[in-house]
Amino acid sequence: MRVVAKGAEALLYLEDWLGLTVLVKERVPKGYRDPVFDRMIRVRRTINEARLIMDAAELGVKTPVIYDVDVVRARIRMQYIEAPTLNSIIRANSYSGLVKTLMRRMGELIGTLHAGGVLHGDPTPANVLVSNGDEYLVDFGLGERARPTWDDRYLKRAAVDLNVLLRSLESNYGEVGNALFSDFMDGYGSVVDKSELVMRWVRRIRSLARYYTGRLT
Repeated sequence: MRVVAKGAEALLYLEDWLGLTVLVKERVPKGYRDPVFDRMIRVRRTINEARLIMDAAELGVKTPVIYDVDVVRARIRMQYIEAPTLNSIIRANSYSGLVKTLMRRMGELIGTLHAGGVLHGDPTPANVLVSNGDEYLVDFGLGERARPTWDDRYLKRAAVDLNVLLRSLESNYGEVGNALFSDFMDGYGSVVDKSELVMRWVRRIRSLARYYTGRLT
């Protein structure tokens, strides 16, 4: 077992499984939670993430292949994709033609998810792997399924997804972040015909955040 990453909720490691090198995401127990409640949460989130990954694949979005879901140990065995993240490519290439193309493609992928009722939860360049020109979305741990009715409730949920991305781009890339988001929205808008309505909700969310931040200072 070789540990790849350790997060607040899960451990990622490589494992030899049936002759394959696979990536395992295992949700580890939390000692501060009641054991029964803790197990229920870990199992539920594991099943939910596996379903979302498979739902995304059915929509035509490239994701790691799910090989096995172990509900006893709350872990998912999946395809190991040895590839750089979009985040690392942006840092290495700055605001280049390649980066513009990849951000637009990311927008198309997230737009496809939203059109199909899948909300990623953490759609940032760090959760996009780029392999042989293809982009793979990973880490659906914060995601959810919803019926894409495109009413105010769904528009708001889609906007929350986009706001997570926008905040990440601004935080990591400064002024270039807005240009990256614009490229993303070009791709998103090519798939989601209500993209302008989603952006209205993004602006409302950000306006409310500034209002409450101002009241606390």
